[in-house]
Amino acid sequence: MDFNRLKITIAGIILLGGIISGCNRSDINNPEGKNKITEETRLANTFAKEALEVYYYWNEEISDDLSKLDPATNSAPIATVEEIRYHDGENQIDKWTMLTDNMEEFTSSVQGVSTTYGFTPVVYYKNKEGNELIAAVAYVSEGGPAAEAGMKRGNLIEKINGEVLTTENYLNLYYSSEITLSLSELTDNVITPTKDVALTATEMYENPILCHKTFDVNGKKIGYLAYSSFDLKSIPELINICKEFKSEGVKELILDLRYNGGGYVITECVLASMFAPQANVTNNDIFEKEDYNEFFTEYYKKNGTSTVTRFETEYNYKEINLNVSTNDANISLDKIYGIISGNSASASEALLSGLMPYMDIELIGQQSHGKYCTGWMLSAEDAYDKVPQAIKNWGIYVMVSIYKNANDETLCMPDGLKPDTEVEDNPFEPYQLGDENEAMLRAALEKAGKEYPASRAGRIETPKMNIVDTPKKAVFGRRIIIPSL
Repeated sequence: MDFNRLKITIAGIILLGGIISGCNRSDINNPEGKNKITEETRLANTFAKEALEVYYYWNEEISDDLSKLDPATNSAPIATVEEIRYHDGENQIDKWTMLTDNMEEFTSSVQGVSTTYGFTPVVYYKNKEGNELIAAVAYVSEGGPAAEAGMKRGNLIEKINGEVLTTENYLNLYYSSEITLSLSELTDNVITPTKDVALTATEMYENPILCHKTFDVNGKKIGYLAYSSFDLKSIPELINICKEFKSEGVKELILDLRYNGGGYVITECVLASMFAPQANVTNNDIFEKEDYNEFFTEYYKKNGTSTVTRFETEYNYKEINLNVSTNDANISLDKIYGIISGNSASASEALLSGLMPYMDIELIGQQSHGKYCTGWMLSAEDAYDKVPQAIKNWGIYVMVSIYKNANDETLCMPDGLKPDTEVEDNPFEPYQLGDENEAMLRAALEKAGKEYPASRAGRIETPKMNIVDTPKKAVFGRRIIIPSL
């Protein structure tokens, strides 16, 4: 085995205590139990076991359960990894570590590329009893089938393929290839049918930059950025947006992360370097710290490797074809109004908490998800110098650390960030993201000093309906460090 891409060799591992004890090179190619388990399953068990032994933050806590990944007997390594990831009784401490047999698809999906209709619905139970549902469109991705069909935030879906939306068929909103939606809208608290649209799912990149603009509030420039995923492709555009904000004199920013489930740490750091006070960036002050398991803590200490991330302005990584500078894009904000919800997780929570020691951050919305650990997307090719063909496309998203800010705080642990001002998202309203009358943006603008009439005509109250648990985007709950970096 050769962990050269992770800058860890077998010699280093042996030197620091021989953590890998389950299998060696001959084991990975010639496991026992050939008459019971397929070669792919045997090798996947071995790969998962070794990855958890070495990299997993809670490797000691689950050490007794690793035997369940026996390559000779275990026929379900993906399910077993989910079963043994760290929990305290019934309480799942780690909800995110996962093994996959399609690393290429997983990597593409967390980068915002998937086969989709290009809209994000919020699904509700229509009544307290029964199985009828209604879906409200939260946002539509630019250039996708939904956008081309004229769909927008505030559209309501009561029927799919001519049938009433129910608990039996609502997953077709996510997993079908063709669909016809019967759209409605809520006007004066009455739902009125509008039109039917036929959509064909397509493989597309969903740009996570949903909206950006500037408001003038009592002579003060307030920036607004709605961002739904910390992907890598959006970094250059984010830099240009921050340059625009800087040129317009923005000193306060409404950062809308209500639909942002996380993503790459690099993107989080790029944004932090543009938002933080210039003096802290110039001084390369600490933005975040990573707390690793005992093995990695000792390994990094012996090798002089820092586990601290500092504010910086140059991001040059050949491995991901990234070469950008934020030197001219630092806004040096005085304050951030962070819009959060239960769909704000991981890198979203880390960005806000990492900036809190340096600036005023006021949270608006609902309690965030509570994802406080960081993972590596480790493919079998990353782990082995000569990966067996049978597991060439396998990989694991493994939790390797817990992040802290400069004050050694993990503010979203264990249950998420709590808002200073509670406001519910209301996708039933016809107001688009960025509209000053949209409920959560309105609350943020009021905090920034904007005055609204005591009542506004046509205001729609959020229907009191329970939300249905629906599939999340692949990036949800991810805070990803690229191992080679």
